[in-house]
Amino acid sequence: MDTLASYDELPYDSLPLPETQPDFLAAVARLHGFDAPDPCRARILELGCAQGGNLIPLAWRWPESRCVGVELSRVQAEAGAAFIRHLGLPNVRIVHGDLAALPDDLGEFDYIIAHGVFSWVPPAVRQALLDLCRRHLSPHGIAYLSFNVEAGWNALRPLRIALAERTTADLPAPARFEQALRVLDELEAEWSDPLLLKEIAYLKSAAPSYLFHEYLAEFNAPMRFAEFAAQLDTHGLRYVGEAGPRRAVVELEDSWGLIPESMAGRWLDAEAALDEALATRFRRAVIARADAPCAQPPQAGALSGLAFYADVRSDEEIDLSAATEQCFVNPAGNTFPVSLPAMKAAAMALAAAYPGALDYAGLLSAARQVMAEFGVGGEGDEAGFREALFQLVIAHGVMPTVSAGTVDAELKGLPCAHALARWQASSPGWIVSGARHVAMDLDPSGRALLGLLDGSHTIAELVASMQTTLAEAGLELAPATVNELTHRQLWLFARQGLLV
Repeated sequence: MDTLASYDELPYDSLPLPETQPDFLAAVARLHGFDAPDPCRARILELGCAQGGNLIPLAWRWPESRCVGVELSRVQAEAGAAFIRHLGLPNVRIVHGDLAALPDDLGEFDYIIAHGVFSWVPPAVRQALLDLCRRHLSPHGIAYLSFNVEAGWNALRPLRIALAERTTADLPAPARFEQALRVLDELEAEWSDPLLLKEIAYLKSAAPSYLFHEYLAEFNAPMRFAEFAAQLDTHGLRYVGEAGPRRAVVELEDSWGLIPESMAGRWLDAEAALDEALATRFRRAVIARADAPCAQPPQAGALSGLAFYADVRSDEEIDLSAATEQCFVNPAGNTFPVSLPAMKAAAMALAAAYPGALDYAGLLSAARQVMAEFGVGGEGDEAGFREALFQLVIAHGVMPTVSAGTVDAELKGLPCAHALARWQASSPGWIVSGARHVAMDLDPSGRALLGLLDGSHTIAELVASMQTTLAEAGLELAPATVNELTHRQLWLFARQGLLV
């Protein structure tokens, strides 16, 4: 196949995906008793990489890594290759090709990423993807495969069927999308199922590419976890763990003393049952070669060997003297209830350190220091702290990584953003990625400001430039207001680790 027409016509937004970061995946693997290779010097392969919005920032962050992206859409592959040439990045390349027909001499990779591929390709390509993972994973390497899960998708099938039946299959993708929007209006008036109406409301505001490729594309094959695990086994692979946020995790009774190999079957059965109980809709599976060490359900005890970061805040006045439940919120609007005082203090410490990460001992010490500053004494219950942290890590209120470290978040007199951020901001269709691999939602004035941060402008000059930019956009604001907005935007850039 030369290219993929629908993805040329209506490409997905090429975004950084936090759950695909190798340092995060290595931390997830370690929670499951599996030691993955060092992310800083890893060989990374991304399949279905679009124009590289996920892969290129990883190559930028780790100059000693070797990164390869494969994309079937010629338009997106060429856009990514041009972006790489402009940056002059020597450790990453994007090739236009079919993952089912890649050369055998591609080499071994420590991390293989395939987000949004497995459920959305023909059966033969799914099998080719698993074969590729077995052939090209290094002995202790891990792969990330996302797929739709039957337990959560069964209730949504009527919507996909209705959209397919009421739209014209041979229309170009943009035209069929517009047709689908009209069908959604019709279905909203006809249907009464709350779940389907909620999904319709979401689709009407979602990116056009999501509606088209999730509901109108020829292939979207949700799968039971048991079936997925069986296919892994057939291809010489095995399940390591789940990289997505979870509301609950598997706990096996009477498993004390069992080696991972002895509990593997019970664990997989329990994972399948959990999908049914939670109506799981989407999985981000971490897998390895079958001859690699056997993983196990996640263990809170493994937290002591990891580091953590979190971009959270609370609109409440935090009470560190009582175990009252209070909510912390991340930039995506997800809320995370916390009751244990020491964990509330830890969340405050992580928010202050962001985008830096604290190791377990450092986080525990920082939490105790915060409590002391608020006049709350005592060493506290470390076992309770570890369990509270474990629950937040599983829910992704706190993100684990394999190494601690600080990121320069200081706002200097001549602000300078790194070249990747400035070029992303200046390139239409590209998303700016923060130091922790998050997509930053910047308006045109924010992108213009970021593009100016080459270290040659004072803050006063940047404020004046913003005044002109906003005026040209028809926004006549008072100088004091523009000054405040500019400082707020610069603070955001610093907090997301864009400044050098």
